[in-house]
This record gives sequence, C-alpha cells and structure tokens, in this order.
Amino acid sequence: MPGNNPKDPLINSDVVFVHDATGSQQPYIDDARKYVLGNIPAIQRKARLQGGEARFRVIAFRDHREQGDLWTIHDSNPFTNDAVEVKKQLNALEASGGGDGPEAQLDALDAVLRSSWRTDAKRTVILVTDSPPHGIQEPGDVVPPSHPTALTPDSIRESYKTAKILLIVVGCSPEIDSYKNAVKWYTEFAKETMGTYVPLHGAAGPPAVTSRALVGSVLHAIDSHRIADRWEDWVLDQASRGQDAIARDLHSKLAAEGEQCHEISCNEHDGHDIQYSLGPVSLARVDNIVARTLRYRDPNESSQLADILWG
Repeated sequence: MPGNNPKDPLINSDVVFVHDATGSQQPYIDDARKYVLGNIPAIQRKARLQGGEARFRVIAFRDHREQGDLWTIHDSNPFTNDAVEVKKQLNALEASGGGDGPEAQLDALDAVLRSSWRTDAKRTVILVTDSPPHGIQEPGDVVPPSHPTALTPDSIRESYKTAKILLIVVGCSPEIDSYKNAVKWYTEFAKETMGTYVPLHGAAGPPAVTSRALVGSVLHAIDSHRIADRWEDWVLDQASRGQDAIARDLHSKLAAEGEQCHEISCNEHDGHDIQYSLGPVSLARVDNIVARTLRYRDPNESSQLADILWG
C-alpha cells in the first residue's frame, strides 16, 4: 500500500526566514541572532531528515519608498547550512522605518519564490511580523503606487500553493492583534499551505522565546513535509471518500506505527511562553496535511509546473 513503508527517504529542506525589519521589530531580531548559533545545529540534530540537509537564508522587508523607507526588501542572502553565516545574515538586520501599519510582506513573500531552491528540497517559509500586508482591506490602508499591481494577496497565496511552499507565520503580539484582518488572513494562508500561525509575545515573554518559536516552527514544517510526501499517493487514491474519512484513517495508521511529530505550544499563563516538543501526531495535524494534499488532484502536474516556475 502507498505510504506503508515506515522507512522514509532522505529529506533535504530549504528554509527561508522572512523577517520584518521595521522599527518595532528590533527585540525579535536581537533574540533571533542571539541564539542562532545554537538553533541551526539544534534543527539539524532534531529534525528527521533521514541523512538529508537543511539550508537557510534570511530575507528582510520594510515598507515602500512612499513611507520614507530607503529600501523595501533585502534579498541578497544565499542559502547556507552554516550557523555562522546565518548569524551574519541576521546581524546585518537593523530595525527601522515602517509607516502606515501594513508593510511590504507581499513583496518579500514574492521574492521568496525566486530563491535558489534545490530541485528535491522541501520548501518552508517562516514569516516573522507584527503587521498585515497591504491589500487585505485593513481600515485606512492605501496600497502604495510603487507596489506591483499584479502582486495581490490572492496571487501570492496561489503562487505558494503552486510552488508547494509550507508557510508558518510568527505573529508578534500585541501589535498584530490591533489590526482587524491580519491574524485571520495569516492563519488562513498558513493553514492552506499545511502550515500554522504562531502567536508570539516576544518583547514581554521569557528569554529565548523567539528562538524557540523559530526552531519549533522549522521542526514542525519538516515533519509535515515528511508525512505528506510519504502518504501523498495514498491520500489521492482515497480522494473520493472525503477529507474527514481519509484523515481519520490516516491518523489511525500513523498512531499504530507510533508516528511522532514536533508540535508548538503557546502558554499564555506562563509569561506568554512558547515551547516545542516531540509527541504523537494529532488528528488536527493529519487533517491539515490531508486538506493540503487534496488540493493537488494531479500532483505530477503541479510538481512539474512548480519546477518550471520556481526552479
């Protein structure tokens, strides 16, 4: 039966950290760079890559020139598996600027698509931000004239589904909670890519909370990729049964095998702490994986198109 071999093939993972570099983000940047030399080896050690390799790069964004920012996105960092090099990429970030609330997230997420992905690598994006993108109908938002007209919230979501990129959004609270549509939009976007939304009270939280959010997010993504790839053919063969039935059966199979995954937990009663842990795969996690897989009824065609578009 497809997916029934518990021995997984090696997994190569390409991870892009997309970091908000507007004025309010300096505490989060500081936390990320402080612990990065331990974080990259921890990911390589804890992730079930089966002999594969994880690479990382950092993209930063602010807002458009109409808001007074000298640059919109910084997209020159290459992929690397060297923690020292990732630290250099983070060290180059300095939070400044930002204007009307919504920022240039769409521009940065679009730049991600042109990354030098390995053809066999699983693609993950970790977006860290405390504001919405332009164009999601936030009260008072005006899309800047310099913003590409073809780059819309809907178009970026379609592009991420086509490219099979898993998105995890780390939303910095309480700032992001003050917006009308931001959390809902990010949550829906992440979920449809098989990712999740992680609320982060970093500035007021315990030490290294941003670090744990980032490491946990990457481990969560790699586990989701691994399960989705292993069971994709089986899920598609069962498509006529419906998502709920498939998810229940797959969860039972994984539980019987003793499958474990990294999950992220947010504890608002302990200084807004974030932890990640390895435990039995949840039905909710399986349901998300099945839902994403069923969006690709012709996975070969989708994969070929993604390779053509994004390399």
